[in-house]
Amino acid sequence: MNRTEEWNEFLSNQALDAVKNNKTDMEKDYKQQRQAHIDEILDTNLTTDQRLMVEEIIMELWLCAEREMEISYKQGLKDCAWMLKRLGVIA
Repeated sequence: MNRTEEWNEFLSNQALDAVKNNKTDMEKDYKQQRQAHIDEILDTNLTTDQRLMVEEIIMELWLCAEREMEISYKQGLKDCAWMLKRLGVIA
């Protein structure tokens, strides 16, 4: 693994930790309730093939959202470093 890959992995881990640490118990409970509701809807209203297709789409959307969050987190770090340099706090 080269330095860029290591750096990207580090930033990804930092972003995921930030999201995980920022969730409240109430948010976690709400998410679990909504997931149970979605599962119930999929189980009762769709055939097995339809359910698998919808689950695949939901997973793709979740991965896209996760990637967007990671990109935003990395951009925030870059912006922070740029501002600190412009202020003369870091060289």
